[in-house]
Amino acid sequence: MRNFLHAIRQSAQDLAPIVLVIGFFQLVVLQQPIPNMGEIFVGTLLVVLGLTLFVRGLEMGLFPIGESMAYDFSRKGSLFWLLTFGFLLGFGTTVAEPALIAVANEAAEVAANGGIIAGTEEARDGYALGLRLTVAV
Repeated sequence: MRNFLHAIRQSAQDLAPIVLVIGFFQLVVLQQPIPNMGEIFVGTLLVVLGLTLFVRGLEMGLFPIGESMAYDFSRKGSLFWLLTFGFLLGFGTTVAEPALIAVANEAAEVAANGGIIAGTEEARDGYALGLRLTVAV
């Protein structure tokens, strides 16, 4: 239980800069009150819990096999395959990163609403994918 509470605290610390930036721009730059404060608070708690469980799942499921594969690649002595594995793993995790997907989708929605891109679902999806790939590379 103590480890879980520590993990929740760590997730909250990881999320804090994002919350602070959003709060700063909402209150100071836009000079608007935060709408639906209760709903946003509950949502933020759910994000912290979800992030905690997600990281724990990675530590239990994917990290051990990744470490084992990296060790096997290095033991095999093939720098090419080790670097290829590292690049593709980094690229894949960046493209599939949940926060990046959410931000890219929101940016596509804002761009469509602002008339920067077409308002079709296909245009928004393409724009969001392009943003994710740009960050990944």
